[in-house]
Amino acid sequence: MPQSGSAGEHLADAVEQLSREASELFHDRFQGFGDGVRATARQVGAGGALLGGAGVCGLLAVGAAHRAALRTLESALHPAQAAAVLSLAYAAGAGALARLGRDRLRAAGRVSGARPE
Repeated sequence: MPQSGSAGEHLADAVEQLSREASELFHDRFQGFGDGVRATARQVGAGGALLGGAGVCGLLAVGAAHRAALRTLESALHPAQAAAVLSLAYAAGAGALARLGRDRLRAAGRVSGARPE
């Protein structure tokens, strides 16, 4: 057991003081940092919620446009034929967009020097 005033006690006191000062310094330096991160996280959360709401509204708009197109076609065709025509139009649009997207990605790969496996 170390004696009072021994080197062990002085070392323990020095380590304790250093630990306390480091903790205070860390707390002082990063106190504002945490506040900034929390504020940014709140803004990101609010922005994400707004984008999610915009996505839902967009889906509803697409659904309404689909329904309007289907009703318009049904006024001239049998309902099954109208649904088939609209389905074919969607499939053609999807195919065209997929091909354009593929071509763009390939062009970007050639420009960047990346080669698909």
